[in-house]
Amino acid sequence: MSGGRVIGLWRGFVAPFGALRGLWGLPAAWPYSLVPALLFALLELTFVLLSWHFLKPWVSELLAGGGTVKQWGSVAASWLSVLLASAVGWLLAAFLAPALSAPALERIVALEEARLGVPERAPIGFLRELMCGVRSLLVGSALSLPLIVALTLLEFAFPPAAVLGTPLKFLLGALGVAWSLFDYPMSLRGIGARARLAFMRQHAAAVLGFGLAFSLVFWLPCFGILMLPVGVLAATRLYWEVQRS
Repeated sequence: MSGGRVIGLWRGFVAPFGALRGLWGLPAAWPYSLVPALLFALLELTFVLLSWHFLKPWVSELLAGGGTVKQWGSVAASWLSVLLASAVGWLLAAFLAPALSAPALERIVALEEARLGVPERAPIGFLRELMCGVRSLLVGSALSLPLIVALTLLEFAFPPAAVLGTPLKFLLGALGVAWSLFDYPMSLRGIGARARLAFMRQHAAAVLGFGLAFSLVFWLPCFGILMLPVGVLAATRLYWEVQRS
């Protein structure tokens, strides 16, 4: 290890922007970086087609009959059911695509680690890669969502609490995002949850800056999926930068 250089909040915050440039300079990773967006589009299209083929005629038949006004109402309701199902499908696709993309994201981690010259690791297999993505998603959500929900309920019960509750929810969301992204390079090397918590605690400023940058990006519709490969690459680079510092 070299010199004891401190990796602070700002370095963590700008890491995603450097990773975006780094991904552009890594053509071998480009096909893998498309996988989350393609899976999201495929899942959403599946939900739309299923709702169109099954839900729309079912709702139309359920409400059919009667006069012209009722017929028009059944048509409107059937179209509305498709729109609502598509919206639910959008949310489910956004939830499932990152986990299903885990094997492709693992390839991005491996390519970036090779470029950084870090020690090679043994391959862990497709199923373990997939479970890595599922665990990353679930643990990141489990760490932040209950507290966010509790703060939201507190704001409903006591509206002035929003002055503190809103910034706290944003910070908790940022830490949850950081945990999920760091989970890829760390769990692929067999680093357990206790060691990951210790890493986040010891390098809290860099982790928080990193999470804040991606939380801002994730507020934009679909950007969370599009930027996921950049986030995984950024987490890999930042993790090894911290380790070498």
